[in-house]
Amino acid sequence: MARIVVLVLVAMNLLYWSWSAWIKDEEPHLLAPVAANAGAATAQSAAAPAPCTTIGPFEDEVRSMEVEQLLRDMQLTPSRRSITQNVREGWWVYLDNADAPAQSRALRAILAAGLRDAFALPDDPTFKVSVGIFKEEAGARSRAEAVRALGLTPVVSERTRPQTLLWFEMPGKDASAVDTARLTSEGIDMAALQVRECLPVEPEPAL
Repeated sequence: MARIVVLVLVAMNLLYWSWSAWIKDEEPHLLAPVAANAGAATAQSAAAPAPCTTIGPFEDEVRSMEVEQLLRDMQLTPSRRSITQNVREGWWVYLDNADAPAQSRALRAILAAGLRDAFALPDDPTFKVSVGIFKEEAGARSRAEAVRALGLTPVVSERTRPQTLLWFEMPGKDASAVDTARLTSEGIDMAALQVRECLPVEPEPAL
């Protein structure tokens, strides 16, 4: 009888040991997907940058102050950022020439055709002849065609100059936070402005 009891106890211990080992092997498989999902969510959150909206550019200080107050009335907190960029001044039509005699011949031909605003650029390394400066590209293209009809090869070039312009940045806000309809109703010419994502801040040069 005692032997039977001992055998039963040994069998129960073996079953318990097998069950414990099976549970231990299974636990990592149950927890791994949870950890993986948590890691993916963390990575996705870290990859999504906070929104930042900017409006501009402004050349006029009075108009910029007006827009700044309207933004504050929208419960926004704009911060000023000055950015230097090239702005268009117009279009230039000119000729490059091989040498000074070619420059003189081109100028005479252009003046004889009635284009009286042409002139030679003294001491220019490519012996340029200016054939006109225009505010709109269409006018420059039309003048170039008139010069090309004389058997010459004009160049149409956009003229730009650096200018520092003001933008208002609103970190933590997307474009929908800016009520453009209200700005328009207050007399702000939105055709001259842009509402877009903030430009990245350029790192300062190392000393």
